[in-house]
Amino acid sequence: MSYADLKDSGKEIPKGLQECMPDYRDIHDVEVPNYTQEQHGTWALLMENQSQVLPKRACQEFMDGLQKIQFPRKRIPSLAEISDTIQSHTGWKLMRVDGLVPDKEFFHLLEERIFPSTDFIRERSELGYTPSPDMFHDLLGHVPLLTNQRFTAFFEKFGRAGVKAFQLGHPGTKMLPRIYWYTVEFGLIQNPDGLRIFGSGIVSSPNEVLYSLSETPKRFPFDIELIAQKPYDIWHMQEELFVIESFDQLELEFDRWARAQGLL
Repeated sequence: MSYADLKDSGKEIPKGLQECMPDYRDIHDVEVPNYTQEQHGTWALLMENQSQVLPKRACQEFMDGLQKIQFPRKRIPSLAEISDTIQSHTGWKLMRVDGLVPDKEFFHLLEERIFPSTDFIRERSELGYTPSPDMFHDLLGHVPLLTNQRFTAFFEKFGRAGVKAFQLGHPGTKMLPRIYWYTVEFGLIQNPDGLRIFGSGIVSSPNEVLYSLSETPKRFPFDIELIAQKPYDIWHMQEELFVIESFDQLELEFDRWARAQGLL
């Protein structure tokens, strides 16, 4: 579902899904919000929830990233401190944003090895699942894999393909968000110890973690041609998921597809 589809859906667009431009200041020059004790408490509850459900469910690459980041458990971290940690591992860094970054700008950021993050926290009523990408989703969900060289190689290439798609007026501008949704946001992976989660939309949601590995959703082998044509809906837990064999497979299949499309 694109931003245009969101506007046409007739539903109220929550904070975080409202389209906006990134804050291009250096992340160290961005003011840190004055979070309330309740907001710090919300972060602490979310961290506690995920510490209970992620072991043996999130992929090893994600869990290794968590160890590298060492998120504070009781307080909301600043984007600058997390950005510095990522940069020390892979050279990637964070940029502050108020909400959903337009696709064209998003691809440019990825090409430059920059990931946009919000700096607001969800409401207590949305602990289990929120359609709006708050900073817990952006940080806990995305950041651990930004310390992984294999994943970031794919991610940078994804950004390059997106930039080219907009330059060419290519249908990839519609297909790439679908690939992103079914991999970066809601992807599953086969680890040596079994089926695991790597998608940020799953790992940052206690409800999605348990649901994604239950018997309820349908799971399919990774098929990038199918995914590129497959619509998605943000408003409920995902009923159809795709499984990659490895991050090598993800990058190689994406590279093959993007070259065939003339995007790399």
